[in-house]
Amino acid sequence: MPEPVRSPWEESLAAAFSLVLERPVLEDTGEYAAWYSCSDLSSELFDAGFPLEPLAAGEVVGDPFASIPVLGKLFEGWDLFAPHWSIDLGASLFFGEDDELLPGREVEAAISGRELGTELIARKVKAKKLADAYPTVLFRVHTDGSLFGAIQALTGTHRGRDHLFPLDPEAGVRKRWNRRFAELDDSALADHLRNLFRTEDYARAYGAYHLGTDDPSHGYLPHPVTTAWRFGEAQAWSAVTSAS
Repeated sequence: MPEPVRSPWEESLAAAFSLVLERPVLEDTGEYAAWYSCSDLSSELFDAGFPLEPLAAGEVVGDPFASIPVLGKLFEGWDLFAPHWSIDLGASLFFGEDDELLPGREVEAAISGRELGTELIARKVKAKKLADAYPTVLFRVHTDGSLFGAIQALTGTHRGRDHLFPLDPEAGVRKRWNRRFAELDDSALADHLRNLFRTEDYARAYGAYHLGTDDPSHGYLPHPVTTAWRFGEAQAWSAVTSAS
């Protein structure tokens, strides 16, 4: 079977992602999932309340988030990339700090959005009633299932070259990643990615800190981490995992 023809932009991304993974990204034919979580955003989502039907139906929602507009507004306030993702609500995972999320379930067991929505509708319980359980959402970012597609989404490069961010400030990039990205032919892409490979101190205010294969979810992600990032004071993170 012939290899798919890729655009120069896709070739540039493949070269960059292969540097991140330290292996050729396009040679990996496995299935992968992309995830995003922000504890403060999760709290605000349940405090505001939202319709349960999109969860129960397993909807994939994206800009303008017509069926769950509060989510679109929160993404705009908390993240630069998230407002431009599509989110698989049914495959997203929900958990709380105690059994108030869904009484009768194991305390720390995550529940899928589809199951949570269905259960709450059946019990006639509104999402806002779960706010006291300190719920956290692991949003499943909808991608094509490839490793390339998952990293493309989480690095914000899925929107194309016209939506790359300049390196600002120029200081605060981890030295080894600064050197690695200097190998890329596309300097604008290199600077965009440098924002996501900052030192821990700089990442508290700018860009992100790359975690490698460390699990930022404290064990809630269902499969091993391939690559991950942490944002701010660790209140938000994103991760690529295997899908099974």
